[in-house]
Amino acid sequence: MADPKAPFAINGQTVTVHKDGGFLAWLPISAGTFTFRAELALASGTVTAERSILVPGPAAPLPDGRPAIDASSLSPKSDLELRAGDWWTVRMKATRRQRARFRVGKGAWREMREVHAAPGLYESSQQIRPGEEFGPDAVEYELGSGWSPLRVKAAARVSASARTPAVAVVRPNPAGFANVKTGPNNGFLLFPQAGTRFLATGRENGFVRVALGSTLSGWIDAKDVDLSTGAAPPRAVTGNIGVTGDPSGAAIRISLTERVPFTVEENEALDGLTLRIFSAVGHTNWVTYEGDSDFVDEVRWRQEASDVVVVSVRLKPGRRVWGWNAHYDAGASLKLDLRRPPRPNPAKPLAGLKVMLDPGHMPSAPGATGPLGTREMDANYAISQSLAELLARDGALVLVTRSTTTDEVSLNDRPRQAVERGADLFVSLHNNALRDGANPFAKPRGFTVFYYHPHSLALGRALHAAYKDKVPLPDEGLQWGNLLVARLSAVPAVLIENAHMIFPDQEARLNDPAFRRDLAKAAAAGIRAFVLEAGEKGVRR
Repeated sequence: MADPKAPFAINGQTVTVHKDGGFLAWLPISAGTFTFRAELALASGTVTAERSILVPGPAAPLPDGRPAIDASSLSPKSDLELRAGDWWTVRMKATRRQRARFRVGKGAWREMREVHAAPGLYESSQQIRPGEEFGPDAVEYELGSGWSPLRVKAAARVSASARTPAVAVVRPNPAGFANVKTGPNNGFLLFPQAGTRFLATGRENGFVRVALGSTLSGWIDAKDVDLSTGAAPPRAVTGNIGVTGDPSGAAIRISLTERVPFTVEENEALDGLTLRIFSAVGHTNWVTYEGDSDFVDEVRWRQEASDVVVVSVRLKPGRRVWGWNAHYDAGASLKLDLRRPPRPNPAKPLAGLKVMLDPGHMPSAPGATGPLGTREMDANYAISQSLAELLARDGALVLVTRSTTTDEVSLNDRPRQAVERGADLFVSLHNNALRDGANPFAKPRGFTVFYYHPHSLALGRALHAAYKDKVPLPDEGLQWGNLLVARLSAVPAVLIENAHMIFPDQEARLNDPAFRRDLAKAAAAGIRAFVLEAGEKGVRR
């Protein structure tokens, strides 16, 4: 914070100060101990302040001469459990132009090669052969030749096994589900519920590899599963499928003999869904339809692979899915609840619509902080209050995840509330910041709208268009975002980053009730346009 009327510079570079005294600067730095020197030229004299930081430089290669190994570079860095066909890579940084080898435990030494483009980096990639078994043992690295080469053992332990894999069972947890990813610390693949059983086929970096049929694998955090050796592998058998229509849409119940992983994929036109059940064999003889329904047209099943069953749901002509929720009941039956769009009154499209507003963050996790100390959680809450007032005036039934500024609401509880309280729409309100090291001036910064599921795209488009029309900030676009609250599948759900509060001028606007009301007007207009569009497509209850 600085006097906005006095010249201000950091390390000789002039910095613009907002009229409120906040500023944001992007300055070059160099490796080593680096000092920021701020100078404020007041009429009474120049005031200075300094702050020093340590900036790490790039790692230098080890000096030539006597063999040396960088112990911090040894890879793999965590335990590995491997099976036939798996590839794994051993790496180390060491003195250049040396002979390098490795072995596991007391096994045979294997050669490592020096990477041509990175002198001093040695590596070797190996594939586990059928029937190969060793470990678990530490990897030992060797550098140099002659009678006394340099040897170092790593902490990680590696094993290969040809034995029957263990079975992983998802533990209960507060979220109600776990995450299976495409690789350790990679993107999400599916979200299994407690009791779901997988075949465990490997381990790396605190993650367990699990089989999703014979041709697909995923990775789950080891703390989220219990492992059992000698247990029967998962193999669910499908039974009868029941389809029940009701005013809200339809419920599809698939009888299964045990809980196994599954995925749900929406058709491109939102006129159906595909449910893929892994580690399963089809033995369905009946698909029954109960109750009057003009929503679901047909449900079919097929054996897609020897261990994958696909259940396809086709909606009636002209119908589109509004949202869905797939879950196991108290036993092993898999239930897929389908929501149909509401039928709006064109004169008052939001009347009776349950809109859940989610003011992001909470006192224990307040989010970003602006230059003058504005907390994101407070800005989010104030915007939600303005938006709630406008939506209620239009006849909407407004629900909020955080009803006071002091409420503590976990991230997982926010989408759960939408399901339990019967919301029709979910809008999470946030304000943005940037990670350390990102140039704030690399491009214009302003608002962004995020969606995840295809059925939420139209809501995202409508909100984005309204913000472009009504909010005087740079447009950072409509984006697909893998955000927990946006992954809510039961209803259309989006997350809005209204502004970049780390910019002094945008922080000042967020503290202005008139600007917050402009944001609320844009959000209300987007919601209204989305609901009207859904009605104009001819979808009716």
